[in-house]
Amino acid sequence: MYLSRFLSVLVPIFVLTGCVDITGRSAAQLAPIQSAQESRFARQGRVYCILGWLGVWSRGMDVIAQRADAELGVQATSLANQEWPKLASFVRREHEAGRWSGPLILVGHSIGADDQIRVAKRLSEWAVPVDLLILIDPTDPPAIPPNVRHCVNIFKSQPVVDYAPIFRGIKVRAADPIQSLIENIDLRRTAVGFDTRVINHFNIAKIKGVQDMVLTEIAKACPRTQR
Repeated sequence: MYLSRFLSVLVPIFVLTGCVDITGRSAAQLAPIQSAQESRFARQGRVYCILGWLGVWSRGMDVIAQRADAELGVQATSLANQEWPKLASFVRREHEAGRWSGPLILVGHSIGADDQIRVAKRLSEWAVPVDLLILIDPTDPPAIPPNVRHCVNIFKSQPVVDYAPIFRGIKVRAADPIQSLIENIDLRRTAVGFDTRVINHFNIAKIKGVQDMVLTEIAKACPRTQR
């Protein structure tokens, strides 16, 4: 009850101050790409990033999408978290129409990470595979469905707040460990080559080291286009 009251006050404040972009990053971006358009990309595959709650603390998803395009040459799009059902439907239509080519990469932060698992679960119902699922600080994640071949979960445990399913990052598990390879990387316990002490739930997706980890996984999953 207290949380709902808190959010009812907080949302209008963020909207009025311009901190939340509700109208941007819509599913209208998900127009099918023609072969001539795909030829400009250096790597095969498509990357879809989903921001966290209303996009308030997840602008790093935009940067990851931009860097995937500019640095890796992979088609990448960032979407608001409420667009996840439309993303799932779009991918299904592309597969059914025979237009899909290359790996499918799903990336999400916070509630957006939870939503990307929901995208994968819905695609599992339609027998559509997910090549790579990258989660950044998921808050209340469902089990990873068996159509996900590889899941990399980058999070930082916060013992003080991890008991509550909000503003935290936690481990994920596979519904079928035989079908899905799961990598849980706790930045509080794992040496990753950069300072993780300043990382929290709100800035984790903005940290360049974390973004570099994500881009490395995307590059490994997306082969170069044969010219």
